[in-house]
Amino acid sequence: MVIELLREGQRARFTARGGSMWPAVRDGALVEVTPCPAAALAPGEIGAYVGARGLVVHRVVAREPGGLRFRGDARAQDDGVVDDARVLGRARVVAAPPWRVSAPRPRHLVLVWRAARSWLRRATART
Repeated sequence: MVIELLREGQRARFTARGGSMWPAVRDGALVEVTPCPAAALAPGEIGAYVGARGLVVHRVVAREPGGLRFRGDARAQDDGVVDDARVLGRARVVAAPPWRVSAPRPRHLVLVWRAARSWLRRATART
């Protein structure tokens, strides 16, 4: 339903599930996607596209011939090149869930490490 709304040119809001964009988009965050062409997205922005299993919200890391390259902030590998026709729009967090204080699980430590590594790569690539 969200994909259809975006293809019709309407904004759509939904609750994010998963940890691939942690900490920028946390599990349970309310996300709004505003339709725009792929050409309007620049590296560093968060975009939405139609993936193999539905709507995906990840960061644009590069513009390539034939489309955009996306990657989740907590992921080590890119999603590959997404052709412009599958790009739905620009995403932003409207409301984030409250932070919970608990003992970290090994899985969460891995996510923190991946997010920090990804951020450092982007920061050093700009210099």
